Amino acid sequence: MFAGLEQVPATIAEAMGVPEDTEVITRRRVLYDKNTDTPEEIGSSYLPADIARGTYLEKREVVPKALFLCVEELSGKRYHHARDQWIARSATLEGTITLGLTQGAQVMHVIHTARAEDGAILEVSESIWPADRVTIIDEYLIDQEANVPDAPSQI
Repeated sequence: MFAGLEQVPATIAEAMGVPEDTEVITRRRVLYDKNTDTPEEIGSSYLPADIARGTYLEKREVVPKALFLCVEELSGKRYHHARDQWIARSATLEGTITLGLTQGAQVMHVIHTARAEDGAILEVSESIWPADRVTIIDEYLIDQEANVPDAPSQI
């Protein structure tokens, strides 16, 4: 839908740890179900301008490989740490129209922040899905010995 230089939105500026007037390369898209041609996801990626400005990431064409591989190649850094923030909320008017939802529908909004080993932001992306089409599976090992957490819970 869009690729180019723009000011970072407030929620993304917060995730990036930059002022709201910071310029980034933004790539926006709507992804569709291949079988039904139903819109399934609104997605945006926000890339530091010092990595992506003047490159093919600033163009609307589909990138030649996974975005993270493009960013690694252009930055010379590897993705090392990611943080995903899941937000359940009501769809915005734009989201309702784009995803073909009924008024008052709920969405899952994920803000994904990816950093290099040195802590530098490589990418912040957001994805918005209709909540009734999301399944979350959380699978993990359970320690057999009690342990004391290193830090208090953020919940």
